[in-house]
Amino acid sequence: MKTATVLTIIMAIAVTANPAPVDNVVSSAFMFGDSVMYNLDFIDPFGLPIFDVMVNSKLGNTEYTTALDHIGTPPHYINTYEGLQTYSNPSGEIEFYGRVEADTLLITQSYKNQSNQFPPSPILYANLADDPVGDTLPGSLGEWLDLTGSAITYSDTAIYVRLNNAGGGWPTSQGFNFFAYAFALYNPGSSDLSGTALVYVSVPLVFTPGLYHVDLQDTSFTRLADIQYQTSGDSLHMSCAISDLLLDPNWNQWPPESEYILTGGITISVVALQPSLNDFTYPSAFVPETQYLDTDQNTDPTFAMPFVDAYPPLSVDAWIEYHDNDNNLPVERLFIFDDIQYEMESSDHYYGDGSNFETSIAWPGPEWHTYYFRFSDGASTVETELDSIYLTVDGIEDENLPVTFELRQNYPNPFNARTRIEFVLGEQSAVELLVYNITGEKIVTLADAEFEAGLHGVTWDGQDSYGRRVSSGIYFYRISAGNNTVTRKMLLMK
Repeated sequence: MKTATVLTIIMAIAVTANPAPVDNVVSSAFMFGDSVMYNLDFIDPFGLPIFDVMVNSKLGNTEYTTALDHIGTPPHYINTYEGLQTYSNPSGEIEFYGRVEADTLLITQSYKNQSNQFPPSPILYANLADDPVGDTLPGSLGEWLDLTGSAITYSDTAIYVRLNNAGGGWPTSQGFNFFAYAFALYNPGSSDLSGTALVYVSVPLVFTPGLYHVDLQDTSFTRLADIQYQTSGDSLHMSCAISDLLLDPNWNQWPPESEYILTGGITISVVALQPSLNDFTYPSAFVPETQYLDTDQNTDPTFAMPFVDAYPPLSVDAWIEYHDNDNNLPVERLFIFDDIQYEMESSDHYYGDGSNFETSIAWPGPEWHTYYFRFSDGASTVETELDSIYLTVDGIEDENLPVTFELRQNYPNPFNARTRIEFVLGEQSAVELLVYNITGEKIVTLADAEFEAGLHGVTWDGQDSYGRRVSSGIYFYRISAGNNTVTRKMLLMK
């Protein structure tokens, strides 16, 4: 049968890739300004010359598409893409997935059909590669054999697929002519010349709708199990249980070891007892995975094992392990050395079990130097304590730098919604930190407490003591700690 032609095409591009081509799809925490930073790694196993990378997300019943751009700066590596999405009145859970689109191939994750709804609502489907109208092979009997596209989603227990055609419904026969509509599933890690397909067909005493194992060597079909199916206009919905898919010898686990599958739609007709291929969609790769972000809750990230080493006269290298139980992307990942900020990078983009970040800076010369680490997931900022090293031409000397009092310039400055003010104490002190307007009127008290020695920071959200937003303009912040009093200027711009 010519069905073998289509499955052979799928096999020809099948490669065993681990991890999946679309991998490490993550987001930042929900950031100020109702925005989220998305990030994914695309490892191209197909050698695509031109493609678009994006994240689809839904908040309630509203869907957003975020175009991602390739970036080669830390904390990313060569295959990483990133983009910012702003939401309208966000609340609750954002569900999102990554996808890559090219002219003749599409690689995608999808939303999850958690309730096992059949057929799934349209928003749950990830659309696969489009197919041109009017491209059926010669001898095809009707427009219902002309596929125009396909889609897929999944749950913990089932796979859901959809085929679309050019019209005419989904007849299974016309006189003594019979028609079959199939959605093929191929395991890239399989070495067998066979595939699996959900098939909508009705040939009396021969074929009924079901899940079939298709042998490419002798073109035989073996029925494995029943499927769910429903036709509606130009759409055909089908679903199979994952447990039934695992009855096929090509599938020993789900998801497969390659972490993705190859898919494609097919239409077949049997005229005068002779089967023939009518149309097929371009193959697509599907990664059965989706991600979630709770806009209302966030767990603060943490650090482990900060370390600095010296390689005179070449460099100073720094490492730290970053943990985020929400697996949120760190949008700020800084090693701050002598008040200069250096971006840190990591090749591990899964942060839930800890990710090692590192950076290397040019040799700064033999003398005392201060440093600390600062990371932010977009909602929460965490820092290590201010530390110091004494560099010599031979490396690092183990001595402690007596830290003196310091009030740092706020950042950002100018600022809009909020700004951070940092100060360093050489010893435990009672601290009072106040904000004044340009006329000398006290606006708000940011700190009035005892603080340990070290680096500290507070955030001002532009509100006065009564929770009212203050107007744009110049403001002053003054700190009193022990015998030290220092005042600095900042600018609020709306």
